[in-house]
Amino acid sequence: MSDDTKRLAAWARLRAVILNPVLHCGPREPMAPIDRGDRLRGGEFVQWDARVDAQAILRRLQAYELPDDLSLQIARAIERPTVGKLRRLRQALRRDVPQGAEFACRDADNLLVFNIAALGCPAASAECAAAALDSAVMHIGSGDGTDSYEKGHLAFRAACLWACDAQADATDVEYKPGPLYSRLAAFDQRARFWLASFAVIAKAEDAIAAEDDILRGGAGMKSDLSQLVDLPPVPEDWDKPGSQAARPAQTLVVIPSLRHLPKPSTGAIDRGDSPRALAEPWAEKPMPLVRTPDPAAFAAAMRARFPWASEAIEQYAMDLVGAPFARFRPRILVGGPGLGKTAFARAILEEAGLGVTVYSAAGQMDGGSYAGTSRQWGSWRLSVPAQACLRFGQANHGVVVDEVEKAGNSRRWGRLDETILPYLETTARAIHDPALECALDLSAVSHILTANSLTGIVTPLLDRAPPIHWPAPRAEDLPIVAAALLADLRRDRGFDATWCPDLDGEELDALTAWRGGSLRPLRRMIEKIVASRDILARRMPN
Repeated sequence: MSDDTKRLAAWARLRAVILNPVLHCGPREPMAPIDRGDRLRGGEFVQWDARVDAQAILRRLQAYELPDDLSLQIARAIERPTVGKLRRLRQALRRDVPQGAEFACRDADNLLVFNIAALGCPAASAECAAAALDSAVMHIGSGDGTDSYEKGHLAFRAACLWACDAQADATDVEYKPGPLYSRLAAFDQRARFWLASFAVIAKAEDAIAAEDDILRGGAGMKSDLSQLVDLPPVPEDWDKPGSQAARPAQTLVVIPSLRHLPKPSTGAIDRGDSPRALAEPWAEKPMPLVRTPDPAAFAAAMRARFPWASEAIEQYAMDLVGAPFARFRPRILVGGPGLGKTAFARAILEEAGLGVTVYSAAGQMDGGSYAGTSRQWGSWRLSVPAQACLRFGQANHGVVVDEVEKAGNSRRWGRLDETILPYLETTARAIHDPALECALDLSAVSHILTANSLTGIVTPLLDRAPPIHWPAPRAEDLPIVAAALLADLRRDRGFDATWCPDLDGEELDALTAWRGGSLRPLRRMIEKIVASRDILARRMPN
């Protein structure tokens, strides 16, 4: 299909969606609360009333056994939904809740912000506008020819609506129920003005970014003003999704001067057995940053490998939209044992081009060692993220903290769930390292945590790393899952595809007893198939 044909097809689909957007934002008159994705694209409330919709959301929580104070707050909010009650309830839903109700409470928290915004809260309107704009950029940036432009347009016009609402506090104004589609339709007429404006803005931003990179020459390096003679031309495809101007490598100084530490001897430098000798090669020097991959290509590659986890993939892909370098917000993947959480976490980081460190938290009784050990001890060591910076030679990399809920809870040697908190802040630019006795800039490090349940995880950790439900692989995902497990088996045993080829049709048929769920039984089945190949090969005549 030619580019012109694709554009005509996209235009036709977008025209149909503008006339009737229900396919991507839910029914025109929903009978039950719609999901967050549909709300981000301007979906309607139950009976076109934010209060009725909030009551329906909260009634679903009454099916769970919740603490008495939380149940009372829910009952009061159902009786008379107001901005104040719903805002306080959202805060309560983020605190400790019984096992089994965590995701229902998180879903309610994510949905109620739209109801609060509709009732006139400017802060909630701003939160909705920001989330919808992130979603719009993600979909439009993909440009995959399916429904990206339609979803992107709907999310963008919804973001404009909420941004307008965020400019005024209407909490004291009487709320009047009504449909959103009539208000949203007004933004459809402004597309031609957005197009002209964005073209100018994009070209100006491209020029500014190129000039800024040349002037800086990369962090920690002197500017070479002679480069200003011939500025690099703006690429021909500057206005196409996914295009990126050639820029100097981005860098970040992670380790400052270490001159406050004793100067190591020549032998110590050769052996690297003092903190300064180990880290000084990177002291006051810029470490390279891995560039941000194309979010759409990243999401497509991850969906091809984990087709049952689209919601989780989209959240990580949205972290890359507009990011100056590859980095992900901290989150906790919560799901049953053996469902592939750790494999997914590794794949997320590897697909973004980041080095991976897997830190097993199960049974970890000295969680304080995550932050490093003091130089005054013979067993000194840098923090886990700082060690990885030196190992990979990069400022941005990823740490997978596996089974975080199983770490020890004693403070005698430090609790991991408390020690790790500063490293999860988005502003982790000055974290003291006890071995180097100075603050390091670890703001570019990504953390992905995994857990089988939220039981025992402290509230501050949940606040910094919100949980994501990790679904179980389905039976229809068998070919993809089996191929991935076989690839892992090849890597673990040092095989290549020549000596350990892909599973054939008969071998896949033999795996159909697996009906989804834990991957461990499936891996054992694949190991037996590989072993049977060796036995059969020995029995075959030469």
